[in-house]
Amino acid sequence: MHPAAWLQSYDALAVAIQDNLVITMPNMTFVPKFHHFEEENVQARADGRFGVVDCFQWPQAYDNVFCNSICIPRKEAYPFPHPLHWAWYTPEQKDFKTIPGNSFPVGTLASDKVEGLESLLKLVDKRVQDWRANRQGKKDVIVNRVVSLRHGISWLKKHPLTFHDLLIFVTDAQHLFLEIHSFMDWVLIAQPRISSGVGTVIVNSEWMGAFTHESDMCNKLHMAGVPVWYVRTMAYIPANMKVHKPVLITHPDDIVISMYTEGNRIRPYDIIHRGEGGHQCQLHVRRLYGGTTFRNPDIAVPSSAPSSSFATPSSSALAPSSQTSAAGRAPKQNHKKYRQQPWESRDKWKDPESPYLPPSLLHWDDALKTCNKDPSRVHMPYAIDRGYRFPEPALLLGPKLPERLQGYIATWLACRPLWIGRVDHDPPRNDPLPQLWRDFLGSGLTTQSQGAAPKGKDPKKKGPTAAEKQKAVMRDLFGDDVLETQGDLFAREGSVEFRGEQVSVASLANPPRCLTQRITWELFKLGFCYELRDLDRYLAHKRWADDPIGRKQLLHSIFLGEAGLVMWSEQFPEDNYGMWNNTLIGLLPYLEKFHELICAWDDAPPLLVVPLTPDSFTDTKCWEVMHTVTAFYVQTFFRHFGRPPIVPHSIPL
Repeated sequence: MHPAAWLQSYDALAVAIQDNLVITMPNMTFVPKFHHFEEENVQARADGRFGVVDCFQWPQAYDNVFCNSICIPRKEAYPFPHPLHWAWYTPEQKDFKTIPGNSFPVGTLASDKVEGLESLLKLVDKRVQDWRANRQGKKDVIVNRVVSLRHGISWLKKHPLTFHDLLIFVTDAQHLFLEIHSFMDWVLIAQPRISSGVGTVIVNSEWMGAFTHESDMCNKLHMAGVPVWYVRTMAYIPANMKVHKPVLITHPDDIVISMYTEGNRIRPYDIIHRGEGGHQCQLHVRRLYGGTTFRNPDIAVPSSAPSSSFATPSSSALAPSSQTSAAGRAPKQNHKKYRQQPWESRDKWKDPESPYLPPSLLHWDDALKTCNKDPSRVHMPYAIDRGYRFPEPALLLGPKLPERLQGYIATWLACRPLWIGRVDHDPPRNDPLPQLWRDFLGSGLTTQSQGAAPKGKDPKKKGPTAAEKQKAVMRDLFGDDVLETQGDLFAREGSVEFRGEQVSVASLANPPRCLTQRITWELFKLGFCYELRDLDRYLAHKRWADDPIGRKQLLHSIFLGEAGLVMWSEQFPEDNYGMWNNTLIGLLPYLEKFHELICAWDDAPPLLVVPLTPDSFTDTKCWEVMHTVTAFYVQTFFRHFGRPPIVPHSIPL
């Protein structure tokens, strides 16, 4: 008979001493080191994972909220070529496919590695769908995790990232898979055993298990076949405890704890939390990268849920000093009268005359003309970022000199992959104002036209050089990634890339009309997508707080494609599509989603509250809805941002 068959929950198949603690294990032959009481940084390491405090690669204290952590698969149980080995795959530089002709080191994950991660998605998607089929259509939070996993893999496939960011995005996808997989094992296997009280002497050694100092929980986990380490001080060890074998503590020697480096330069990831192990630590490890980049580690995250059984009770709950908005910033009352800013001298309510801009769309054009532009109607109850996430299309075409126009367009195309790749997960703290965009777009040729110091200029004179100013402007936008550029952003005799097409820099002094219209059309589209998202996050903040994944799905469903709001590498569309489709049947699904999104905003017109159906969707109804929805959007945007929105344009044919 196996020794574990006659051991009870409080006995020891293996026992080890860690400082003043006695750790017993009734159903496994090893005792891992318990990392819990020391304050640790929750910070991604060189492999994109979170070291010894990472619940996805080392056992942690049992937590009543994250109870499925006990069922996380252990890496050692699924070596290559098991299908689950992809859950612990770490990308190497050879798996990083850089974008040709780009000045920044950005690229995508190799297609065979993406396929490996997609195989994990297929496994859990089928398992969740089979489980939901017996739950009468209930929508659980785990369904949103599947959606997030699908979106994360699509991001790795389609979006340009630096290798530094790609590592953590792969980790996000793997964490999502492990969380979904462990949740299904919990609800289908472990939880029913605990609830029924019908135990098993067979331990599932493929599960991560947990530490606990509660005797009742130790007994429940032991009876359910979960690896469990019972933590006590010597004073609580009974004299009649059965001990099969004393062992040495197992240390996490194969877990990476070094910081990420590029060449000889250490480039650590942000610290997203600091504290002892337990609930808060697990909470932050589970956060996705895009949601934690700028999170202040000194602010406690309030939670009504109980923490780990090892947590030290506090006399008072910690909370942020002010309520945060859905966009991550604290709401701030602002009753100052709106005044036009210096950079707004151009009439932004209409397109300038230019052969390089795509045709406008009738309803949007009319909405801009008829909007009530009285400054007294501007109302900014929140600290809304009034910058531009992407350069205004008209600003890109602002220079009159061919050399400057060439520099503006070439600079944007050279930096476009990196900017698009990080616009969601790691944007600047504030979106650039038009003047910063001008400084940046005009910086591309600065160092190229700069040779020796001009005659009469004192070389000892203090002050930044043109090259230093260029770097400063670029650092404002791109942070440390600017240090990875190889010389100038582009060469006059070289080329830049747009949607798979190589574009000669020399040709941009007199740019091809069709190409330039496509570039500006994309900027109109991107500007509209992200401004719509930002406005919705303020006006529907409660819905974003209650169901962020569902709200994001609704937003993305307004636009075609798998990559969310961005289409940076797909083939350029050859006809108007989605919400600007030329047919009623093609238009309806996307217009209905747009209609559904903004009908949740305050003061939505009655026409937008009534759902659209194929039976009632005629040409007249289409015109009425489009007229109403565009006018309402433009007026609402002006009311909250104090400027006209970027609106979509017709695809240049």
